[in-house]
Amino acid sequence: MRTPTKWSTLLAAAGVTTAFTTMLSAETLNFNPAWKFIKDDVEQGQKVDLDDSSWETVSAPHTFNDVDTFDDWSELGHVGERDQWDGRTWYRKHFVAPKEWDGKQIILEFEAIRQLSEVYINGVKLGGSENGFVPFGFNLSKHLKYGENNVIAVMADNSFVRDEEDQGHKWDAYEGGAKLPWNNPHWHPAHGGIYRNVKLHVKDAVHLTLPLYDNLETVGTYTYALDPSREKATIGVEPEVMNSSSESQSLEVISLVFDADGEQVLELKESAKLAAGEKKVIQMRAQLENPRLWEPASPHVYTVKTQLKVDGKVVDENQEPLGVRWMQFNPHTGFYINDRYVKMKGWGQKPTNEWPGLGAAQPDWMHYFTMQLMAEANGNMVRWGHCAGAKASLVASDQLGILTLQVGVDGEQDVEGHPWEVRAAAFRDMIIYFRNHPSIVVWEGGNRRVSRPHVVELTDFIKKYDPHGGRGYGHRSPDTVVGEFSNVSITMEGGGFREGMTPIEGEYNREESPRRVWDRQTPPYENWHAVGSYDLTAEQFALNQCWQWDKVSFRGHGGGANWIFSDSTSGGRVNTEVSRTSGEVDGVRLPKEAYYACRVIFSDEPDMHLLGHWNYPAGTKKTQYVISNAEEVELFLNGKSLGKQKRTVGTDVRNNKHPLIFSWADVPFEKGEVLAVAYIDGKEVCRHEKKSTGDAVALRITPILGPDGFQANGSDVALFDVEAVDKDGKRVLVWNGKVDFELSGPGIWRGGYNSGKIKTINHTYLDLESGINRVAVRSTLEPGEITLKVTTEKGLKAGSVSVKVNDAKVANGISGYMPPLPAAEPTERLAAPPAEDLEMAKRDKPLELAKVDGIVSDLTYTGPSPSGADIVKPMIGQPAFSDYPNPFKVIHPLVAESEQIRLPFHDWDYWAADVVGFVVDKDAWVYVGHVHSLPSPAWLDEFEKLDASLSLNNGKETHELYRKHFKANSEILIPSNLDMNQEQLKKIKQRHMHFRQMMIFVVEDK
Repeated sequence: MRTPTKWSTLLAAAGVTTAFTTMLSAETLNFNPAWKFIKDDVEQGQKVDLDDSSWETVSAPHTFNDVDTFDDWSELGHVGERDQWDGRTWYRKHFVAPKEWDGKQIILEFEAIRQLSEVYINGVKLGGSENGFVPFGFNLSKHLKYGENNVIAVMADNSFVRDEEDQGHKWDAYEGGAKLPWNNPHWHPAHGGIYRNVKLHVKDAVHLTLPLYDNLETVGTYTYALDPSREKATIGVEPEVMNSSSESQSLEVISLVFDADGEQVLELKESAKLAAGEKKVIQMRAQLENPRLWEPASPHVYTVKTQLKVDGKVVDENQEPLGVRWMQFNPHTGFYINDRYVKMKGWGQKPTNEWPGLGAAQPDWMHYFTMQLMAEANGNMVRWGHCAGAKASLVASDQLGILTLQVGVDGEQDVEGHPWEVRAAAFRDMIIYFRNHPSIVVWEGGNRRVSRPHVVELTDFIKKYDPHGGRGYGHRSPDTVVGEFSNVSITMEGGGFREGMTPIEGEYNREESPRRVWDRQTPPYENWHAVGSYDLTAEQFALNQCWQWDKVSFRGHGGGANWIFSDSTSGGRVNTEVSRTSGEVDGVRLPKEAYYACRVIFSDEPDMHLLGHWNYPAGTKKTQYVISNAEEVELFLNGKSLGKQKRTVGTDVRNNKHPLIFSWADVPFEKGEVLAVAYIDGKEVCRHEKKSTGDAVALRITPILGPDGFQANGSDVALFDVEAVDKDGKRVLVWNGKVDFELSGPGIWRGGYNSGKIKTINHTYLDLESGINRVAVRSTLEPGEITLKVTTEKGLKAGSVSVKVNDAKVANGISGYMPPLPAAEPTERLAAPPAEDLEMAKRDKPLELAKVDGIVSDLTYTGPSPSGADIVKPMIGQPAFSDYPNPFKVIHPLVAESEQIRLPFHDWDYWAADVVGFVVDKDAWVYVGHVHSLPSPAWLDEFEKLDASLSLNNGKETHELYRKHFKANSEILIPSNLDMNQEQLKKIKQRHMHFRQMMIFVVEDK
């Protein structure tokens, strides 16, 4: 707990008097508030005497791209959001360093700045950061003027790579020409600024260090559990202590371990003597009896409070999380935690976590809000895409039991030179900073394979800085080199198995659908169609979740990440949307029907969801769908049974058949109620109903706030749900009218967005979509009260709500108060896992991998089709594709004795998923059958074009044959047969598939 006496010193420095006169030796202060900011590259922005009085006052977390995101049509081809302001900007903070700080260690921590940064104190350059996502810090002590005004200046540059031909041009002014492939809107929007928290640590000369290696070369305190079991665990605590004084010091380190109920359960103690200037890690271990374990169903987090004493006086203290758990990554039977089989069920998410009107800059409680939504849908895992997730998200995952795959920084390619130096250092710093979080179960080395020296460097960091974490390590689509160092293969679209590695899915279900389009029978969307790769309504998108889950649902797979959780502006492929609508929630985290479908799919208990609404035009007949894990479902319309449906055996995508899908055709709309009741063994286990609503008569506003309310710190956010409701207060799910907002009081309007319209962010008007929308208001530094009023010209009664704005006690540009995250829920001890889990965890039966004659192995397919790829012997009359009954008419003699890598016919174009990978175990010729009507991709130029072709029964397409020779044990990647660039997409009028009718054959070279 923070003692308020030290805060009095800062108030006094700012001219504020208090009754407190003493101060603690160490404290962490909130350095977020009251920065001066300009969106321009001013000359000598670091100069102390620069006049910044006309600059805007902002508070971190802050981004200057909150005004130009979620506002343009998605460009086809997975290029991301490119029409954003980018360039150099400046932040400056003025503050008085109290005289009492003289002789202490003053350390400035940034959780992250996008993308490049330079940091100055009183005109002196301290250094900077290039990685954009990992925390870093500086020691300010020798540069501060104590009792006087000080100026910290930060240059933040979000210049980003827009496309291949653009790479590097913005970076030439920087040492090494940092062409960072992850700084590209393919992967996440370039939301520049100090977009995560800033902290100021005040410490004695003898102190506990911080886990900030970059610039400071300190590692903080490491916590872990050795040889854990249900009976006992050896707890290790390794604080790093620094003696910055000019004399040797004798000291004592005490670590107290508290359970989640606040009860002390263990004490560790050690004495040491440090020479002047010495830095040392103190190792302490003690046995904890009967530990409470951390696992998704019961995520018990211990708190380790470490105190540093000199001459019997506490001069510093910190606290770190501790989870007691052990993991097994079985390549044949899946993932186990504490000997319990756990299927990973969850999502991938962009580390920017972007939000319309706010961008990547959000208060910590909103990061928690997103993670809690995942947990409420029975999600138990998250994979952060390409770059590291925020600290607040990791704390939330610890508390909510969300298994985490955490990466450093990566842009889907290996790199050399300075970019690799940045990437490797970021991986090291990420491990040091986050290693105490029990939710992290896999350190991810990257989205692609890397060279042997590089994978050695990354895994050596784990051995050095997290030797007792017990975590997995892996890459997406690993090759044999990376595989030597990995126990996890991060698969993609259900493909990418590697012998000896546990498959964990990194990204399945890439389809897109907006929340607002229920189906094609709900006005005004009867004739709605998307322009781009996907053309799915919310209903179709929800049904699609079932087949997508099949890719990872079998016992031998570790499970994995549905890609992605919330609609993002990275890599969209539908030109009639302003975001990539792959999320199960939209940009403002309002759930789609697919969110509830996932809740059912991920549930271990009986569950169901009746899709859609019940407010159709008179005369409507439609198929009514229920998603349920029960054995049988009965549908009622206004109390009359429409019959029971038993669980389907097998799947049929074209006819919406799946064991989790129950359907009733031609259900006539009658105003009233449609009810679904689920049964197991003939007994009701759950039910779900949808009722017709009346006409909308009023607008209702409901605020959503952080745990301590709305804070006047300049960066807090109040969310407001606005609904159109009928006379009974029920939301009218088909109301889509425009509403206008009026805000009064000390707040900054940030608004929200509309998913199918451009240029809607930051406006004081929006459309409700399916009867609801969500808007945001950012706080200022002024306490008081805000009032939000919403009206419409459509005759509904106006809505209004007032929210108190709490004083955040900001003085001298600093606050002693850091808004908290929600409190953790109580946990209970779980019973020991069933004997079957213990047996399966040790099972040593190989996973059945596709193999025919031993020419091809390690097949990886990364497209979105549920049917995946397989290996067969080609035969006349046999289907040429894995998902379509279109047989060969003739087979050319060149490939008659081949192994065919059979691909899906129905893949949709997608830039990032266009790879088939495999290994040839013998010297071989690889033949590619390329559709003659498509332009030839650049990669095919490396193949020899033959005077030969293949044709299918329909005779509509001819496949020209190409070939290339490969030596035994070669690893081969075959990209898409479409080069996914904008020019080509314009030329190709029809919607082509990314492996559209491509054929691959492998023939042994005898």
